[in-house]
Amino acid sequence: MRLNLISLFFLIFHSGLTAAAVDQRADVVFIVVDDLNDWVGVMGGHPQSLTPNFDRVARQGMLFTNAHCNAPQCLPSRTSFISGLYPKATGVYMNAGPRTTPRLTKPKGFPEHFKSEGYYVAMGGKVAYGKHPYLDAFLGNPSWPRPDHVPKLNAKAPPWDGAALPYGDEETGDYKVSEFAIEQWQTKTEKPVMMAIGLFRPHRPLWAPQKYFDKFPTVTTQLPVLPKGNDWDDLPDYAIRMARSHAHKDLHDGGRFSDHEAILNKNGETEWKRVVASYLANVNFMDTMLGRILKALEQNPRGRQTMIVLTSDHGWNLGEKGHWCKGGLWKNTTIVPMVIVAPGMTKPDTRSKQPVSLVDVYPTLCDLAGIDKPSHLQGTSMVPLLKDPKAEREAAFISYGPENTAIQTDRYRLIRYEDGSEELYDHDKDPHEWENLAKNAENRGLKDDLEKSLLTFQNKDKAALIKQHRETYSKTTTPWLFKQELKK
Repeated sequence: MRLNLISLFFLIFHSGLTAAAVDQRADVVFIVVDDLNDWVGVMGGHPQSLTPNFDRVARQGMLFTNAHCNAPQCLPSRTSFISGLYPKATGVYMNAGPRTTPRLTKPKGFPEHFKSEGYYVAMGGKVAYGKHPYLDAFLGNPSWPRPDHVPKLNAKAPPWDGAALPYGDEETGDYKVSEFAIEQWQTKTEKPVMMAIGLFRPHRPLWAPQKYFDKFPTVTTQLPVLPKGNDWDDLPDYAIRMARSHAHKDLHDGGRFSDHEAILNKNGETEWKRVVASYLANVNFMDTMLGRILKALEQNPRGRQTMIVLTSDHGWNLGEKGHWCKGGLWKNTTIVPMVIVAPGMTKPDTRSKQPVSLVDVYPTLCDLAGIDKPSHLQGTSMVPLLKDPKAEREAAFISYGPENTAIQTDRYRLIRYEDGSEELYDHDKDPHEWENLAKNAENRGLKDDLEKSLLTFQNKDKAALIKQHRETYSKTTTPWLFKQELKK
């Protein structure tokens, strides 16, 4: 009997030690902003952008200045980073596609994986599409009241829908998301917490309370920097058609009349400035909501370390390349701010220009938490870069269809379209991508090397992928069906 009591004591003691070890795992917070490009202060994308909260948290850890989405639209980008799979594996390249992963048995997204690893998991705002019954707490993407004088959003129209709202922050959807985040952060639980939060602005419609518009008068708003000549002069025809379109317009129809031409025809540069000011106002509003969340994160009520990953789902053009919104393969369309604050790993105010992408988020979150990574993941953890800012990465890949692909290194970007046309840019000498080097003889060797890597990535499982995607999207007009549409 005494032996059994001693055995029971050691069993309980061992179980207590195991529970204590589990309890040491960090809380992990993932925040994704919708349609945010590099127009934040620390990124220098626009000189008038006001993002003090984003800038402050960026200086607390590592800022990745060469981070990109893996698909330049909301649905495919989010499907990719939630699942940890490239768009070529999910089968989702555009918003027009299915909201599932048709090629594979649906893998666990990172929120569900954290749940299976013993985390309390809360998700609020626009983070992932679909239903998530496994979550401990959930808030969808709250609606915003629309005043009678404000027209409804027309997603196929140019983004001239900016409007100052006659009500305060408290009535906006993102304020409700921030309230949810603050409430969930105060959760009393013995489990570590994974919190995934999505802020909707600056996604269209470009509405925000009046006080944010007051900071950005149209008359003093600076337009994006453009070349002196026509930026389309050295672009292939396919790229020009893409520039004339955007995420919600058919490529071949959109090629007849661009948003940029429509904006300029409406009221010249005054209208262009008004839309830019609307975007800046919405970015500033987003930053205020972000600040509310970050303030709560300063104190961990469970006494754990707090790991933060802050990013966007893709970039956004505001007239660069004569293009607007998302739906392109240029730097402005794919770049995302990426900030990681990881106590014990990151040093304050550090930067990396190594090419990373959103498919790397899932494995990074796992490493920050110290949990196992699922075997299906296709991205690479960014933790080695956190530990050694001088470490290097080879390339990131962005897809806008199976045969429209960009490769991004620490210096160069090569874009290859389905018709074989290409663009090549040297970001060290040409950060705005004004000079297409693809046809320059002196860059032949460089282009060939990048093209080889791009095609190796693109062509793996190519036949099966194209067959699947042509079946999946048979009733939609998409960029990679462009050649077939022209033949009709």
